[in-house]
Amino acid sequence: MIYPTSTGKPGEYFRLNTLESVWIQGKLRMWGRWSYIGSGKPGNMFNQLLASRKLTKTAINEALRRLKKSGTSKPELEAFLREMMNGKQKSWLAHCTDSEAMLIDRVIGTVLAEYPALKKLIHQRYEGQGMSKRKMAEQLNELHPDWCLRTCKNRIDQWLCTAENALYVPLCEAYGLDVTRFGN
Repeated sequence: MIYPTSTGKPGEYFRLNTLESVWIQGKLRMWGRWSYIGSGKPGNMFNQLLASRKLTKTAINEALRRLKKSGTSKPELEAFLREMMNGKQKSWLAHCTDSEAMLIDRVIGTVLAEYPALKKLIHQRYEGQGMSKRKMAEQLNELHPDWCLRTCKNRIDQWLCTAENALYVPLCEAYGLDVTRFGN
């Protein structure tokens, strides 16, 4: 099987290649899950446990005590842990530390500060489970009924590509990574 290094037409300057796109979308999904969890909720405690170097019995007992104090029942906790173990996104939960997510949040805040619509679009797409592009296009179509749904889908795609492209270089620099590491 041949894996393309880029998508789109040759000569398009403002499009990330495939690996760059996968990398930035992965970071944004990771950030979106972190921002959705919020502080003081059960997921955040488990993120803290998973981010620590050692997983001690004391730390687990402390997290369970805090859960019990917050009113979480045992079946709810079991369901949460089962979902976490069976879900596709467990690697995102395991690898997003507070410091890493705050770094991503800071980059998004500074780069998209002058473009609140793009910032809102990034939040809609990646926060929590994230909204599908189709759902975003349907909402845009409700605001602009004179546009066809295909036009709305194309605009959502282009706006997301623009936002991801704008975030790619600053995010690489924030992580201390070489911007050209994928071949551009």
